[in-house]
Amino acid sequence: MRGVAAVAAGLGRLNDTLLWLCKYLIIAIVAVLAAILIAAVFYRYALNDAFAWSEEASKYLMVWLTFLGAPIALRHAAHINIDLLVQLFPPRGRQAFYAMIHLIIIATMGILLWKGWAFAELGARQVASSFTLSMVWMYLAVPVGSALTCLVAAEHTLKALCGIADPERGLREDHSAFVDEARE
Repeated sequence: MRGVAAVAAGLGRLNDTLLWLCKYLIIAIVAVLAAILIAAVFYRYALNDAFAWSEEASKYLMVWLTFLGAPIALRHAAHINIDLLVQLFPPRGRQAFYAMIHLIIIATMGILLWKGWAFAELGARQVASSFTLSMVWMYLAVPVGSALTCLVAAEHTLKALCGIADPERGLREDHSAFVDEARE
């Protein structure tokens, strides 16, 4: 189990770095979205001259926001869940349940990564309708977000597997760390 714990710790450090980058990309995307929407409203209602591209750009930025935010939410157990069933299990059973859930997440994100990559390749031949940007940049959000979510789920799976042997060293759903990070 020490080898599994070491791999989980290494994956945790990699995820720390990647999700730190995601967090700041999300902040930048929200700032750009706010600027676009404020400018669009001002131009439409104050100057009576709307931007043709603001709605489409906002939609694409929202997609990136979603796929960059999903692995952060998974890391901090911030997705909506019903933990009533999980709480009925003893500590080792809870860890086995967590491992199973995260293996399902890995399988689902693996399919989304595979299909998302194929879709992004198709998008390389398309251009956005209101501005000249290849759609590959919009469609890449799916495989990038899926890969990041896979990495987080793999880390959680390994921690849960360690937790089956020793529940004290297993995966913990600690929401206070997410709250502290959100306050920064």
